[in-house]
Formats: sequence, C-alpha cells, structure tokens
Amino acid sequence: MGKHQALFLAVLLMAGCREAATLTLADGQRQDLGDYRGQWLVVNYFAEWCAPCLREMPLLNELSATAGPAVLAVSFDALPAQALHSLKERYQMLMPVVANLEGAWPFETPRVLPTTFVIDPRGRLAEQHQGELHAEDIARWQALYWGN
Repeated sequence: MGKHQALFLAVLLMAGCREAATLTLADGQRQDLGDYRGQWLVVNYFAEWCAPCLREMPLLNELSATAGPAVLAVSFDALPAQALHSLKERYQMLMPVVANLEGAWPFETPRVLPTTFVIDPRGRLAEQHQGELHAEDIARWQALYWGN
C-alpha cells in the first residue's frame, strides 16, 4: 500500500471513530443527538450571570411550549445538579436544562453568551445566533425552518 493510500485510509478510519454527540441533563439522564433526529432542535447556551441570557428565557420558554422545535438550555458554567435545578425553578425554565455536552456536536462551545444554535432534523447545524434572541429571530426561524 502506498503512502497516500495509507494516509487516506487512516483519515477515513478516524472520521468513522468520532464520538457520538451526547448530553447529560441536570437530572442525570443521558441522551444523544440521535434522539432528536427527525425534528428541529434549538440549543441555547446560557449563564445566570449573563443578563441577556435571562432576558431571552421567556422567549425560549414560549418556543419550547409550541409544537415547533425541541429546545435545550445548556449551562455554560459547570454547576452541580442541585444548582441547575435551582436555576430551572428560579427562572421558570420549561425546557430541559443540560449540564454537559460531549462528543461530536455540529458546533463548538461558544465564546460569547448568549449563543443559540439551530440544528436541522438530520443533526446538522442550520444556523448560529450570537447575542440576545428577540421575537423577530424566532419568527424568522419558524418561517425558514419548522413552519408552524
């Protein structure tokens, strides 16, 4: 086998060995990105110290209560389960709160908060929004993506 063929084979093998995208909810339940296959998914990174994150929470609650996409709120800060439960109650978060994401998600951990990702029904990144969400953003996504 030639040098180039061996390199090509190695790249193919490494691509197939990517760790599955998984998440751990605040209650300890584990899921993977495949659990959301076939539906739109909105993944929002937040932190309690981030004022825009807290201002957009009612909008995300409203979105999670519709027949539209699944919504996940991901804690930017590594917090113990009890602290996440307290946050969820304090801010009346209706969507699942995620303690940790692992593996090959179709995005990197954001450097700016809040950041929201829209994942298509095949598990691919459709859009990334940095900064506070507004009703117009949700309406645009609804018109472009899930349409209900």
